Amino acid sequence: MFKNITILVLSSIFLSGCFASSLTLVGTGASASQGRAVQSSISSAFNYGVKQTTGKYPIEHIIIKEKQRLAKKVNNLEKKIIDGSKQKIEPLKDNIKNNINDQITKINDNLFKVKTFATNNFKHKPRFSYKVR
Repeated sequence: MFKNITILVLSSIFLSGCFASSLTLVGTGASASQGRAVQSSISSAFNYGVKQTTGKYPIEHIIIKEKQRLAKKVNNLEKKIIDGSKQKIEPLKDNIKNNINDQITKINDNLFKVKTFATNNFKHKPRFSYKVR
């Protein structure tokens, strides 16, 4: 008894893919049996006609359009992100440049003060290996 149940469960798991693939082939016939024979035949004829003229099924055309729409959305989003980051970075660059220039002028001023202090307070002339701007 247990062996029969195990075989039944395993076969239903393994054969479920076979059932789904065979149902797609019979899909138009199944819908025709439910009273939609005209709709089913028109749909099949339309799909066949599109395939013969364009070389692709209608669903392939829909997928291509959707991919293009998503690519356009992504490009717009990338542009917004890049423009926003540029707007935030530019003021920071200017601020950093100003800070560096301020630090350089302070260092030069301090070097000049050291040199003038040394020349004014010592009897001999000190040797400096650097030049003040």
